[in-house]
Amino acid sequence: MTAVEFKIVDAADQRFSAFLGDRRVTVRLRYNPTIDRWSLNLAIDDLPVLHGRRVVTGVDLLRAYNFGIGIMFAQEEKAGTFLPPGKRELVGGLVKLCHALESDVEEALASV
Repeated sequence: MTAVEFKIVDAADQRFSAFLGDRRVTVRLRYNPTIDRWSLNLAIDDLPVLHGRRVVTGVDLLRAYNFGIGIMFAQEEKAGTFLPPGKRELVGGLVKLCHALESDVEEALASV
């Protein structure tokens, strides 16, 4: 599978950019300790397009939108463990935040 894994650091508010296809995408992740969950903000070519999307495992986080940049998903390191993407899981790599291009969607979804 041709997927990009984003490295999540131990910080409650973090931002990183990557070129996904031919678009510059900036991701901002924010951790909410009250509910032990992450939310995602997304900008494409410096234009904010998504705010506060809750990060959950096993779904395409961008599916409801037609951004044309592929899919983004949270996936357990060990398939079938059904871990929520809390702080310990994302920072520790037990759950990974990944991206795949449209051409790799079928293969990426099969591994989720």
